[in-house]
Amino acid sequence: MTNPQKENGYTPIANELLEAFCSCKLSEYERIVTLFIWRKTYGFSKKEDKISNSQFVLGTGIKKSHISRTLKQLKERKIVTSTGNKLTINKHYDA
Repeated sequence: MTNPQKENGYTPIANELLEAFCSCKLSEYERIVTLFIWRKTYGFSKKEDKISNSQFVLGTGIKKSHISRTLKQLKERKIVTSTGNKLTINKHYDA
């Protein structure tokens, strides 16, 4: 049995951003992929990161074809943005 502790690592997310996320209607895949992006960015003190589809598959258990479609949907909804091949969460969610 594990005993997770914040001292062993955590992902800091601004309350305002988390509250906006909670009030947003997302599919299960959209929710999981968004959380994974948070983990790979904010969890490593980064604003953006290059996250391969294979990392998404390993980290979420979602098939590659679903990852590609879900990322496209999140970008269309402006929840996720990309610069080149790097992904980030759009903090300007009212825009």
